[in-house]
Amino acid sequence: MGSPQRSSPCLSWRRVLCIFFLPFISSGFAPRVKHRDSFVFENDQLKPDQRSFNWSHLTPLKLKDRSVGLQTEERAGRNPYFTLEGHEFLIFGGSIHYFRVPRVYWRDRLLKLRACGFNTVTTYVPWNLHEPERGRFDFSGNLDLEAFVLLAAEVGLWVILRPGPYICSEMDLGGLPSRLLQDPASQLRTTNHSFVEAINKYFDHLIARVVPLQYRKGGPVIAVQVENEYGSFYKDKAYMPYLHQALLRRGIVELLLTADNADAVARGHIKGVLATINIKTFNEDSLKHLYKVQSNKPILIMEYWVGWFDTWGNEHMVRNAEVTPLPLLPEPTPKTVYPSVDPSLYLPLWDALQYLNRPVISNIPLNMENLPINNGNGQSYGLVLYETTICSGGRLHADARDMAQVFLNETSLGILADGFQNIDIPKITQECQLLRILAENQGRVSFSWKIQNQQKGLIGPVTLNNIPLQSFTIYSLELKMSFFERLRSVSWKPVPTHSLGPAFYLGTLKAGSSPRDTFLRLPGWDYGFVFINGRNLGRYWNIGPQETLYLPGAWLQPENNEIIVFEKKKRGPYIHTTDNPRW
Repeated sequence: MGSPQRSSPCLSWRRVLCIFFLPFISSGFAPRVKHRDSFVFENDQLKPDQRSFNWSHLTPLKLKDRSVGLQTEERAGRNPYFTLEGHEFLIFGGSIHYFRVPRVYWRDRLLKLRACGFNTVTTYVPWNLHEPERGRFDFSGNLDLEAFVLLAAEVGLWVILRPGPYICSEMDLGGLPSRLLQDPASQLRTTNHSFVEAINKYFDHLIARVVPLQYRKGGPVIAVQVENEYGSFYKDKAYMPYLHQALLRRGIVELLLTADNADAVARGHIKGVLATINIKTFNEDSLKHLYKVQSNKPILIMEYWVGWFDTWGNEHMVRNAEVTPLPLLPEPTPKTVYPSVDPSLYLPLWDALQYLNRPVISNIPLNMENLPINNGNGQSYGLVLYETTICSGGRLHADARDMAQVFLNETSLGILADGFQNIDIPKITQECQLLRILAENQGRVSFSWKIQNQQKGLIGPVTLNNIPLQSFTIYSLELKMSFFERLRSVSWKPVPTHSLGPAFYLGTLKAGSSPRDTFLRLPGWDYGFVFINGRNLGRYWNIGPQETLYLPGAWLQPENNEIIVFEKKKRGPYIHTTDNPRW
């Protein structure tokens, strides 16, 4: 089993050959011992000795003669290990999601990954972005998967691809298209007929793009993951084997693997496919479940969580990680501070309705996904405004997801949200009035069985004094680029001394001749969204913890840039910039 030093109760890096860091990922061999009190480097002798491994000839541009891809090996007297083209191979990798990084920054981010000593990059492939409507595929611009993969090879990185169809990735519905929620009989992440039919059509297009990028075809893709963390979901034991075969039938020939939380690996693994685990700390319990299903393979830690995501209204999450000295890194992308922006023009939402697409007329309220728009694909993101006429006051009841503002004409009456489904409507003494309900999709969950019930907007009937309301006019506020292009021809109004949302506020960011990255701050503003030259930067909310929005310099044009803020409640005085993020 190795030298006495390696049999100590401490983890030897020489025996850990698969670790994947998030946001940086790596992989390596792991110990085959039954008792370990902790996995801690107690002295420098136990830290990685990279002199024992020479991979300079095992890079995408140098390794030309290819016949055997990434494989696992085991020999008597030593731990299982990986080989690439027959050479013992240690994978160090980090995760970069091409669809979340401006394309002009891809090379910069990949070079920084390489500078960390990593030789592999992993990325998810988001179905909802690549097929925004049934049969309409988008692999252009920031979604050019092939260009990203080939660029990774150019800078010397191998690629492990994670094509889903479900990816989690802290993404809306785990990367599944929201239109899959239109059919209440469809069961996501199962072999339900309508779901696998949609997968097959998507995979027919996607995998045809992936096949030429594989190692044995001359590309950098050395492994492909089957789905993601299915052991934590596990509603259909036939589902993962079905996806396994779906990849093989379409020409995937490289190493296949699954990834699961440590305690769910027994449910998520597939026979004949390498099982990997996701962990946040090294300890014996993290590995014992994997040993039970796979004792003769090197251990691949697909995700090692060195950070965590924030949620609105809670503390900023910080997770400390031990860091070893790194080589000299490339220079950080320059950041700067621009003059503050005073949005001096505004457009109330009610005045902007005429510039939206034609509203839907329906006798009953329709949830977002079932709106008959976008060629039958419904609405994925944004807000929906429901209007109907009422002639009396009383108790209004509605199930709004995720949060909705209720108005009588233009007067705010209150909020509908989880646990708050009733609002009192004041007595109407004269002519009938316009009831307005502005519902916002705050994001579909990306994990757990709850993904099946993530319809947004108004769900079910809206009642007034227990009588269902009818005859709705429904406006879709997807807030796409085309909408903001139309607003450029609108006559905006000067901002009054006291203005309340919902309204759009227009200002100009002066970026000078050479725009650089910056961060936006909106002190004094309440809740809303920021758009720069028609691009959605994201949500701001005064409950925190996030206080800034990252603005890539690549999205700015020299000199003047249009900033539009959609504020749902109360505007602040200025929009500021800073050269550092704040929480």
